[in-house]
Amino acid sequence: MPLFFVACTLLVVAGVAKLRAPVATRESLAIVGIRVPATAMRAVGLAEVALGVTAAASPTAVTAGLVALAYALFAAFVVRLLRVRDRPAGCGCFGDADAGAGATHVALNAAACLIAAAAAVAPPRGIAWLAGADALVALPLALGTAAAAAAAYLTFTEFPRAWRAYRAEPER
Repeated sequence: MPLFFVACTLLVVAGVAKLRAPVATRESLAIVGIRVPATAMRAVGLAEVALGVTAAASPTAVTAGLVALAYALFAAFVVRLLRVRDRPAGCGCFGDADAGAGATHVALNAAACLIAAAAAVAPPRGIAWLAGADALVALPLALGTAAAAAAAYLTFTEFPRAWRAYRAEPER
């Protein structure tokens, strides 16, 4: 359940970022030859928010399957982006907070896809379940899920930049 909620939370965060700053996503799509207006990127962002909220609120085989499909498409897009460019490139997944998509980005999207696919096979309880759960269960679960979502966001957005800085040759 928590892993699926992390995937849903990341969809919501990415969608809000696209609503706020659609240009980065639009530019990354242009790199692979897909030209769309900024309003289309905002529509994608709105769809991500709606899907993430709906899937977290009412996980069913359909909503979890759509989340899995979204992450599969994200992974495929990043693979295509990396084939067109021979170095990490901003993908626009999180608006202008993007540090450059690479192999880690593909792996994280693939992992989220597998988590959502598992949720499609065996849908977890909806997030509203936490309201009726014992506080000793609900509070750590909610806090842990929020912390995991924050860590996942940072892994998508900050880890690539930190890794490139770590791997860089020292200046002489």
